[in-house]
Amino acid sequence: MVALLIVSNTPLTSATEVIDEQYSLSGSGDNKDKGGVIFEENIDTLRIPSFLFSYEIFPSGVASVISSCTGLDDPACATADFVKYYAHMPPCKTAAEVDCIESIYAIAPGSASRIEGIFKEPIPASVTLSYQPNSASGLPQGSTSGVWEIPNIKHGGGSSSFVAISSQVGSLKRNGTSWIVQPAGSDPLGQGDGDFRASIYPVNVASDPRYEARRLEINSQPNGVKRWATSTPGQPNHAICAIVGKGACAQRQSFPDGIKFGMVMRFSKVISGWMHGRIDSPEISYEVTSYGTRIDMQGYSTRVPILAGYASAADFSQTDLNKIPPVRNGQVVIVNSSGDRAIEQLNIWSTALKDKAAANPTQWTFYNLPEKDIASASSCIKNSKTLAGFVTTNSTTYTATPPIFNESTATLDYRVASPHYLADGKVFQGKYNLYIDSKVARCIYKFSNAPISASVSITTAEGGQQNIATTIVNEKNGWIYLSAAGFTFSSPTLKVKLTQEVSAVAATPTPSAKPSASAEAGSSTSPVVVAKKKSTITCVKGKTIKKVSAVSPKCPAGFKKKA
Repeated sequence: MVALLIVSNTPLTSATEVIDEQYSLSGSGDNKDKGGVIFEENIDTLRIPSFLFSYEIFPSGVASVISSCTGLDDPACATADFVKYYAHMPPCKTAAEVDCIESIYAIAPGSASRIEGIFKEPIPASVTLSYQPNSASGLPQGSTSGVWEIPNIKHGGGSSSFVAISSQVGSLKRNGTSWIVQPAGSDPLGQGDGDFRASIYPVNVASDPRYEARRLEINSQPNGVKRWATSTPGQPNHAICAIVGKGACAQRQSFPDGIKFGMVMRFSKVISGWMHGRIDSPEISYEVTSYGTRIDMQGYSTRVPILAGYASAADFSQTDLNKIPPVRNGQVVIVNSSGDRAIEQLNIWSTALKDKAAANPTQWTFYNLPEKDIASASSCIKNSKTLAGFVTTNSTTYTATPPIFNESTATLDYRVASPHYLADGKVFQGKYNLYIDSKVARCIYKFSNAPISASVSITTAEGGQQNIATTIVNEKNGWIYLSAAGFTFSSPTLKVKLTQEVSAVAATPTPSAKPSASAEAGSSTSPVVVAKKKSTITCVKGKTIKKVSAVSPKCPAGFKKKA
C-alpha cells in the first residue's frame, strides 16, 4: 500500500487539550507561510459508506465512473463492463449469514472467558445508496456499521460503547451475460477483490442535529473523466468521529489498559495472502470453511505516535524539498502510514519537526494487503492459497509488504520509521509482532518439519546494531510467532533469522546412474537423516568456566571461547 498524499487547502482544525484519539492539526493563521503535514493511520476507507457504482475504461487506460447502482441488474450497471463496491459488514443475525461480524468481545486480566459485546444501534440508521447483493457473482451485502456495548468494560471516556467496523472493497468484471470477480491487483481504480479492513474504536455517542451522514458524489473533470468522492456535510468537526450519521457522532476515546479485544468475522470468500495492522500481542484463529473464511482476531490495543506540525521551506534542504509536496500557503499534507514513500517522507519531516510526535493515540485495527503489495514477497507467500502470515507494529510508518527475504543475510527484513520522541519527550519504544504460517516459513528456508529457532536483530539507518529489550519466539498450532519490543527509532530495519539444526534436516540422496536394489524392487525408503557428531568447547567469563556440547557449540552471551 503506497503512501496516500492528500493536499488540503483548508487546514484541519482542533480544540486545545483534546485527547490523543481526537487529535487533528491546528489551522492557525500564523502558519499561512508554512506547510503542514500529519502522519497517521488513515481510516478514510473505513468511513466510506456502502455503495455500488459502474465504471468504464477509456482507450487511454483511464477509469471513469458512470453511475451509482442499485444492483447488478440496474440499467446503470447492466450495460457497464465493470462495477466496484464498498461494503460495510453488519452484525450477523443468523448462524448461516456471511459477510458479517459474528461478534466483538473483551477479555479482562486474569480471565480466559470472553465478555461478549451486544449490538446497540447502526450509525447511520440506514444505507443511503443501498444495493442488492449477489452471492453467485461475488457481490457481498453492504450495510452500515454501528455501536456495541461490552458490559462492564469502561474505556477512557467512561462508557462501555465501542464501534466495530469491518468493510470490504472489490470489483467485478462483465463476462458475457454474467459477472466474475475482478482479479486482485488488476483493478484500474486501485484495488482488486477481497481487500478488507477491521477496527474497533472506544466511543461516546454525541447528539447534534448538525451532524450528517457521509454522501457519495460523482464529479466531472475538465478532461471528461468522472471521479467519485465522499463528503460529510454539516458544521461540526467530523474528524473525531469513528462513524457519523444524521444527528449523531461516535466520538473516539482511548482504550482501557490491560484488556484484550477481539472481533470474529465471516467472509463469503477465502481470505488469503498477508495481513498487517495495529494490535499488540495478537492471536488469530483462521479457518477456511464451507462458506469462505472465518477469522477471529484478538489482542491488546497499541499506541501509535502521530507526527504532525508546520515548517517553512527554509527548514529543509533543497534535496529534501524535491522529495516532498510543496511547503507553502498553509497547505496540509496527510500521509498514510504504510509504504516506502511514507517512510521517506517521515524521515524528511522528522528533522524539521524535532523528531517528536504530536500525539500518541490508542488503536486496534488490521487489514489485508492488496496483491500488488505482495509482488516483491517470496513466492512461498505469493503462492499460498490461505493466510500466509501477518505483522503488527506500533511504528508510525512501516513497509507496505510482507517481510522481504534477504538472501545475503538469510533474514526476513522489515522497515519501520517513527519519531524518536513522544509528545511528552519520552523516547518511543517500538514493538513488532510477526506471525507466519509454519509451512510458508519452511518453504522460504527450505527446512524440514523439525523444530525451528529464530532470532531478531535491529539494524539502524546508519548500519549499526541496536539492542532489543524483549524477544519472544514460539511455534504453535501451525504458526511461528515472534515478538520484539524495546527498540528505538527513527528508521531501523528489523531482521528475523530462522534456523534449524543441521542434524534435523533430511539430506538429499546423491543421484545414482543405477537405481538401488530397493528402488528396483519398487519399495520406498524414508529420508536419510545425517547424524552429526557433537563437539565440546570451553567458555570463560571472569572466573566462571562453562563447557558447551553441541553440533555447533557457541558460548553463551558474555562468555568467550577459551583458546
